[in-house]
Amino acid sequence: MKRLLYIFLAVGLMMSVTLTGETGSSYAAQANKVLRIGLGSLPEVLDPAVIADDSSVTVVKGLFEGLVRLNAAGQAVPAIAKAWTLSNDGLTYTFTLRSDAKWSNGQQVVASDFEYAWKRALAPEAKHVYAFNMYMINNAQNYNEGILKDAAKIGVKALSKTTLQVTLKEKSSYFIQLLAESIYLPVYPKTAKANSKWATDIKSMVTNGPFKLKQWSYKEIILGKNPDYYAAKEIKLSEVRLHLPKAGTANPTAAFVNKEVDWVGGGGQEILDSSSIDYRTSKLTYEAPYASNYYYQFNLNKAPFKNLKIRKALAMAVDREGLRYGTPAFGVVPPSIHGAKLNFRSEVSDKAYFKEDATMAKALLEEGLREEGLTTLPEFKIIMNDEGDHASIAESVISDWKEKLGIQASIEVQSWPELMDNRVNQNFSVARAGWGADFNDPASMLELFTSWSPDNDSGWSDEWYDAYIKEARQTSDPVIRMQIYTKAEKMLIDQMVILPLFYCVSGVLHNPSIQNVYVDYDGSIAFTRGFWM
Repeated sequence: MKRLLYIFLAVGLMMSVTLTGETGSSYAAQANKVLRIGLGSLPEVLDPAVIADDSSVTVVKGLFEGLVRLNAAGQAVPAIAKAWTLSNDGLTYTFTLRSDAKWSNGQQVVASDFEYAWKRALAPEAKHVYAFNMYMINNAQNYNEGILKDAAKIGVKALSKTTLQVTLKEKSSYFIQLLAESIYLPVYPKTAKANSKWATDIKSMVTNGPFKLKQWSYKEIILGKNPDYYAAKEIKLSEVRLHLPKAGTANPTAAFVNKEVDWVGGGGQEILDSSSIDYRTSKLTYEAPYASNYYYQFNLNKAPFKNLKIRKALAMAVDREGLRYGTPAFGVVPPSIHGAKLNFRSEVSDKAYFKEDATMAKALLEEGLREEGLTTLPEFKIIMNDEGDHASIAESVISDWKEKLGIQASIEVQSWPELMDNRVNQNFSVARAGWGADFNDPASMLELFTSWSPDNDSGWSDEWYDAYIKEARQTSDPVIRMQIYTKAEKMLIDQMVILPLFYCVSGVLHNPSIQNVYVDYDGSIAFTRGFWM
């Protein structure tokens, strides 16, 4: 699952480089309208229901298109579905598909292709990790968990070639946003039924997106513009090449410096190698936010961390800028998550929740200790897994605590299974944690802390918090919905359920002549509407 894979295992890839220098351009690539993207790994399978890593999502978003797609602002806009209606009870969507949408084999994309793909993704024997993203659909969860055997009872049905009806189990304000995720992409039924390995071989790949698969090897994937795409006039690039560094080139960053590629960073969580960046290329670097956060989790059931003042003191004593990772976080929802009109963090500043204040932190700690009958805070450990740069982050935090509060803490490195087991069983004082959004809406971050979330191992739940999240799910007005999410997030931070540290960013090196190519909210590279200036 991406939200666990990248947040918990690869935090070392979150640090970006910010340098200055001269620009360069690839005149050959520009003249041919070709975009070359450097990656450290290439996907081995391109099945939309199976993919989980960002490099695979990057490729699949170019090859396939769903009922909707996300625009550059993170909003869901019509794609294969040209329009839709919603029933008065907010449960039934009726989508009207474009009649001119085609598969790469020339066949029309029809509503039954979506019905087949979704039910295939939910099949319990398939064990697709993102099937939970479809649980809003009536009976989807019961079918996926093997409780319901009849797939015909799942709330998705093709009424005609161009009409798809979807019935939800409950009203959900963010369902349309969910439809942009890979698990909701269509697949061509005839090929998928005939060949279980269809998505591993270029000869059997049938796609419906703005690009077609031209070449696929262990070192390079080449996508060519699809002339039969219904919006082909919007596609300016003739070709997109995603490839590994050439023989003798150390890494994707070095490939950019050598003018072998035009873009590095984002998809696949490619970390930039600062040692490979020369003066000529250094100012082409920038930080791209993506929807993941990094925080410490308190054991709220264990003294003295039951005490809110002590938790607040620890949070206020950390110098987040000094961590040199990501952007300082004082909330839960990352900047790349879409709000009502802009991104959520632009509309709701997390600086209003609390501030770093060593003096106030010391006063709160003293008050909290008195309430607990203590004169000093007993030494405690921060547990963490052994991948990435978790230890160096913890060392910086511990140094702040010692300098500003005079307290002692240490690090305990554990295996990933051990860390997860200790968190679930509340066998810790403070634990490293983080989360990545599974779709572009604040709910994807905030629902983690609800009482019904299977991933909530914080030991905290609150009926008022649950009520906020449920109310937001039922609220169609985006402005009001974001106000409700703000109340929920403020409650989390007011209670200091977690100690937020930073929002994640990806370092990117790119040719400045490339426009409208960017790191999407999920860390993948959005290139389909890109062009050369």
